[in-house]
Amino acid sequence: MALVGLSGCSRNGEPAQRLAILPFENLTGEPSLDWISQTGPQILAGELAGDEKSVTNLVPAIVANVAQAYGMRAQSLLHTSVTKRGDKFAFACNLEDAATHKTTSAASAEGSVLSAINQLAHKVNAKAVAFSTNNDEAVAAWGHGDYEHATMLDPDFGPAWESWAVQLLNSQRKDEAREVAHRALARPSLKPALVQQRIELLAAIVDQNVNARKAALIRIAGLSPNDPAAQLAAADAEDLARNYPAAIERYQKTLQIDPQNAGAMNGWGYAEGEAGHLDTAKTILEEYGKQFGQLVNSLDSLGEVHFMNGKFKEAADYFEKASAADPKFLNGACLLKAAYARWLANDVTAADANMRRFLDKKNKDGDVAVAWREASWLYSTGRRKEALAKLEQAPPDQRDVIDRQKSVWRGDVKPPQDLKMLKDLLDSTVVAMDGLPRTIYAAALLRAGQQDAARQQLQRWPLPETAGDPLLQSLVFPQYLELRRQLGMH
Repeated sequence: MALVGLSGCSRNGEPAQRLAILPFENLTGEPSLDWISQTGPQILAGELAGDEKSVTNLVPAIVANVAQAYGMRAQSLLHTSVTKRGDKFAFACNLEDAATHKTTSAASAEGSVLSAINQLAHKVNAKAVAFSTNNDEAVAAWGHGDYEHATMLDPDFGPAWESWAVQLLNSQRKDEAREVAHRALARPSLKPALVQQRIELLAAIVDQNVNARKAALIRIAGLSPNDPAAQLAAADAEDLARNYPAAIERYQKTLQIDPQNAGAMNGWGYAEGEAGHLDTAKTILEEYGKQFGQLVNSLDSLGEVHFMNGKFKEAADYFEKASAADPKFLNGACLLKAAYARWLANDVTAADANMRRFLDKKNKDGDVAVAWREASWLYSTGRRKEALAKLEQAPPDQRDVIDRQKSVWRGDVKPPQDLKMLKDLLDSTVVAMDGLPRTIYAAALLRAGQQDAARQQLQRWPLPETAGDPLLQSLVFPQYLELRRQLGMH
């Protein structure tokens, strides 16, 4: 009998049953076999994950320790040990219920590493599939980190190709990682399909191909319909593409299979807000704020979706509540956002008071750029003479930065005009941080005579943020407001 009791195919949308697979305990007394501790869970997870023909709502995840298992809200934990009897390996596993901390079932298996783990997989879930290779020598090479040799022993061994490409990428050897990924993908019989798509994703990341990255994430989600992490990644990819209806649908799908997924709830609220559905976004984000530990972030999120939709007074109220609840949240950035919201709501006095509180916190934290930050605020809000005077108060060792900021304000730095390049930059920037590239893109569209396209980019207000090029951030609101004026937008 299957230990988890999930032997039948599940329907998409059923709550996911998260199984945390802990490192196998090596009880053989042979340190040379320690590789099984980390490789065994990978084999087991690969078999339990199923394939496109065998889908269940069991979602296996490899974890480093019990704390990580509880952090991912696993319903069950699998503890496994391995011993050796002659030339055979003996594996024993216990399934622990995460809620009661009691062992609910146990199983054992004996044979080679591959055959024994395959037996365990089918005892855990009767719908488990065979591993992507039946070559024990290739598995041992993979376990020892000799990925190239493993792929020579079995050229269709997808996990070995993936591990090799990831190792190269993590070592900053991008060209080699790209070459290995494309070599793997050139094999039509590469197994399994899920790993093939993960290699496609890696290749897209190396190539900085946003569209290919999105396509790979969506295919991964299709192969893992009950894995909330895969669904959430695909939802985020749709959101990055500004395809809000598809993003909303995928966030909802994630919550169907993992109702307490905070990331999906927050992402759904943002996507609704980005699509202009402010009332729906408000309802979702308020519900999100009821989850443990999410109140402050929900207030900040509510502030941002209101800001994006031009509801500046309401946005300021949320940002100020978030700051009051946790002054250290986002290093005090809620006050900066509250300042811009009050300013756009035509309350300059309250706006300056919020900015002063933000700058005082930065000063207490030892920030040496306080004078420059205040100058940027003054410039953004139309007080250019005061901004230049404030720059002169910056410490002497910041002279280079100050001179470059003055050069930007004089207009010495010309923004790019290439529409395709600007669109590609925008498409690779998350929505909440796209104020600068979107404003520059809108200006370029207007200069190219594409008024309707420019107007479309100016429907959603840019959020105040400190990412991107800090010397250009103070240009965003002056230019955004001027573009809206030129297009007759109010």
